[in-house]
Amino acid sequence: MTMTERSDRPIAKTKAPFIHTVCETLAAHRMLLPGQSVLLGVSGGPDSVALLLAFLAIKNEYRLNLGIAHINHTLRGEESLGDEGFVRNLAEAHALPFHLERVDVAALARKNRQSVEEAARDVRYAFFERICRENAYTKTALGHNLNDNAELILMNLLRGSGPKGLSGIPPTRDNWIIRPLMEQSREEIIAFLNAENQAYVTDSTNLETVFLRNRVRHLLIPLLEKEYNPGITQTLNRLSRILRDEEAWMETETGTVFERTKVEASDTQVLLCLDAFNALPTALKRRVARKALERVKSDLKRITLTHIDAIAQLAAATTPGESLDLPDRIRIIKQNNALCFKKESRPLREIGRAIKSKKRLQNKKKVFLA
Repeated sequence: MTMTERSDRPIAKTKAPFIHTVCETLAAHRMLLPGQSVLLGVSGGPDSVALLLAFLAIKNEYRLNLGIAHINHTLRGEESLGDEGFVRNLAEAHALPFHLERVDVAALARKNRQSVEEAARDVRYAFFERICRENAYTKTALGHNLNDNAELILMNLLRGSGPKGLSGIPPTRDNWIIRPLMEQSREEIIAFLNAENQAYVTDSTNLETVFLRNRVRHLLIPLLEKEYNPGITQTLNRLSRILRDEEAWMETETGTVFERTKVEASDTQVLLCLDAFNALPTALKRRVARKALERVKSDLKRITLTHIDAIAQLAAATTPGESLDLPDRIRIIKQNNALCFKKESRPLREIGRAIKSKKRLQNKKKVFLA
């Protein structure tokens, strides 16, 4: 994966407005350089098939090397196999390399105590990253669009997410994930495919309202469009852009404050100056705590606002030596002059039992000496 690159490629003046918009998005977010190798994530659904057609249309102009990646989550039996065959045929029809992975996502979700959606997402990105590394692809292009973004924003709002969650799906991620259809609506994608007489597959589970995303897509958004705002999708995407810009600015500010507040930091432990941390405004205190957690935990999964606010309360407490246990063996310890964020090598329960055993032994010694 590479650092952010600038694309000085002129926007293609193509006859198809859909392709022109894709090129504008590529240029606006500096997604590509001519001559790069791009892995296309293709599920067989309309979004990813439209993505494939768009890249085939600009392949020569950008001098791109393309490949197709498809992951079979094995969630829908024969239907999943049918999607796999459809995408394989697309790859063969356009003489593109085809990279396939089959994973029992349901079993994996049970094993890791995740939702099926979360497990599927983790599997997809791990697969894309591995294929890129093994085959020298520079970028992975995915087919997320305006509607996907609006749906995610509403889902995150219902979950009580903060600004980062409400900023939605970023057009680029980590300098190797790109989403060139982020300025296209689902209706525009379907119209483009119909105009091209291009077939695609439909995931039957997309109609099942047992899933939150589908309830938002098929029930909540139509209600909002009918009763409150016909342009709710565009409104939510505008909110997303505003919050994404502000979130980027706040992250830069947080990094600066974190460096000023930090006493020392490694992959397993971060010490923050207690007085400096306590003096921060609440919003900045939360962000610095999250950054310290991310440093020792590597992610913020299972970390909630309740955890973050508990860290602030611990820091403000008068007694040193108190601690707070968080998921994934993370322990926060209030020292005399520092707040310690630590990744323990053993389960916290095991450490807790050892500490209690040590205290009992010390108490017995005191009784004996008395």
